Amino acid sequence: MEKLKEYIQQILGEQIVLNQLKEQVLNKLPFIFKNNYTFYHTELFNRELILVEFNKKDVLNATQLRKQLVSIEKAIDKRVIIIIDDITAINRKRLIDQKISFIIPGKQMYLTELLIDIQDFNKAKEFQKEFLMLPSAQLIVLYHILHREEDLNQFTFKELAKKFQYTPMGITKAIDNLKKLAIVKVEGTKEKNIIFEKDIQKLWKDCEQLVVNPIMKTVYVDEKPMGLLKSNTTALEEYSDMNPSALEYFAIDKKQFYKLEKSNQLVNLNNESGNYALEVWKYNPVLIANGITKKNNVDPLSLYLSLKDGFIDERTDMALDQIIEKYIW
Repeated sequence: MEKLKEYIQQILGEQIVLNQLKEQVLNKLPFIFKNNYTFYHTELFNRELILVEFNKKDVLNATQLRKQLVSIEKAIDKRVIIIIDDITAINRKRLIDQKISFIIPGKQMYLTELLIDIQDFNKAKEFQKEFLMLPSAQLIVLYHILHREEDLNQFTFKELAKKFQYTPMGITKAIDNLKKLAIVKVEGTKEKNIIFEKDIQKLWKDCEQLVVNPIMKTVYVDEKPMGLLKSNTTALEEYSDMNPSALEYFAIDKKQFYKLEKSNQLVNLNNESGNYALEVWKYNPVLIANGITKKNNVDPLSLYLSLKDGFIDERTDMALDQIIEKYIW
């Protein structure tokens, strides 16, 4: 819990004192809570708070957790905050959706009773940009994760530029971004190579806070352009148990979109409704999906990133879990 105290001091400028909850208060709790979790008492901004130390596995079902916290708060008549070392982005979203206060020391705090939602790399927009992947860099990382049979460590910068259809300057900028984020190392002098040193699970964990939504914007048309990959909930049926949505979604690279828009080849293009939804992507979805999809869908990890922070129902939530379980773990 020392890390927690340091984090609150660093972010909020407040020193807190932690004491284990007194036995007479703990005795008010059902045995299952008292036995499974560690409870602490503290004050922050002159408010009395109860901190509950959780394990990762305890926060997978946010709906059930919300019911447990309500029971705990009712029993001891105090507001409760979860303390946890680390959880996935989608589980953080679940906690926020359920209005569950939590602190991940060193990463994020979400305190509903204090109206605080702070991420340490999100203090200012310009500062945040320094800690996010460029779309071109993300393309390289996702390709590396999904196409494990290919060793991108063997590719020179020039070969990577050709493979991912970027200029030499564009690929250099992407790799500099990955170096700055400590995702890759660079070796060589005249002919340089990138080196991924982390295994896939560690790489994904380190990238979770750095990756961006691949979708730049969503528009609607009445006729679908040829050769597009299915996306959004239309694509989930290949990678999960979920059935496709009624409205068909398709991903289109931004360069292709602007070319079609300029030549007036998009029928009844608008921002509200149409027979088809077109998601304009920041990188070319075809480059990663080739060799992965068998049903003309976008790749599963880009699909996950495009959906995880939006408004999703429980079925979609479970489908996204299936993607990560299958392609990462």
